[in-house]
Amino acid sequence: MCCRNVHVNFTSVEEKRDCYKKMEIVLKLDVKTMIGVLICGNLVLAFLTLRYYLYNESDHEKNLIRRFGIAKILQAIAWLFLFFRGNISDIFSIYFGNILLFISFYLDSLIVLHLNKKPEKIWFILQTILLAIAIILFVVFELIFDSGNIRVGIASLGIFCIFVIPNLLSIANKLSTRFEKFISFISLVFLLLLLMRALNSLFDSNVSLFTNNFFQIGTFLALVLLMLVNGTGFLLVIYDRSYELLRASSNLDPLTRIYNRRFFMNKAESHYQRALKDQSSLTFLFLDIDFFKKVNDTYGHLFGDEVLKVVAKVLSENIRPVDLCCRYGGEEFLIYLHETNKEEAISVANRIREKIQNLVFADNQEYKCTISVGIYSAQPDSTKNLQFFIDNADQALYMAKEAGRNCVVSL
Repeated sequence: MCCRNVHVNFTSVEEKRDCYKKMEIVLKLDVKTMIGVLICGNLVLAFLTLRYYLYNESDHEKNLIRRFGIAKILQAIAWLFLFFRGNISDIFSIYFGNILLFISFYLDSLIVLHLNKKPEKIWFILQTILLAIAIILFVVFELIFDSGNIRVGIASLGIFCIFVIPNLLSIANKLSTRFEKFISFISLVFLLLLLMRALNSLFDSNVSLFTNNFFQIGTFLALVLLMLVNGTGFLLVIYDRSYELLRASSNLDPLTRIYNRRFFMNKAESHYQRALKDQSSLTFLFLDIDFFKKVNDTYGHLFGDEVLKVVAKVLSENIRPVDLCCRYGGEEFLIYLHETNKEEAISVANRIREKIQNLVFADNQEYKCTISVGIYSAQPDSTKNLQFFIDNADQALYMAKEAGRNCVVSL
């Protein structure tokens, strides 16, 4: 029993020694070495961002990627100026270095705001105001005090104020993904250490940029971690969004930007199976632009394309989010109305028909666009598949054309 206890105590002592050794390694890290890591890391991120920028096709995402790359380059230059503090002019190592650092974190903050879904414009204005205040206060305090600890404190507070709001908004935003919230959480950990560093510096006259204490080492370790997580995280988020955009685009008609026939049929089949199971009715509207061939022959295909886009826009704006609309082919459109009876479908169809009839095209004001609409509504059973509903709506459309066009016919 005694031997076992001795073994346990011995193991415990060994674990403590390992722990102390690890702490010694951390404490032996100096600020200047970590600044060197930040210079190299930001340059590598800028290079990777440039490579990704060249292969990305989305204009909106290209703007974000370019801003991120510029932010990393500015941050690398800022850290380079700070690295040579004491070896180069104070104008570069103090003023330019810290101001560039403010600007780089400002650009990072704008990127975080842009990654939030539907950010308010006021937040962008606020960030610009905070950047201006941070720069002005830093310059004023530097001119008045010219003290290392005041410089570190004001610079830390400036970065904290610039970067904290966008990350809090990202965490609070219900539309942010878990990964985006995780990146913002890491940023907040860094900002908390940065705030502690600022307060410690303001009350300790012995602190300067290269002072190796707990707050300095902890802040720079968190900054290195933030650089890695923020950099790789940003590229992964942009890649994920590009993939989602590509997937969404594959479901849309290239010209009208409403659903294409393939995607519509897949979705409609799901609704058909649910209606078959629940014994509820299905309603389809088949629409056709009247005399569309004459439009192309008389006014040209460019104007014909414009007519298709405008009609598609009217259709998408006059159905509910639960409904489906697609360009079925040529000048034909197909609509599925969710849980809508025949009378309600006729009302929807006539409202759409009247809106299209009253359209005025800027490029050709004499052209009057009209549509014919066929409606079929019934309850599915083993003898009525999805195509049966669409064929009957098409038959009703044929009857509307036979009746003189610009009208609605329901079977």
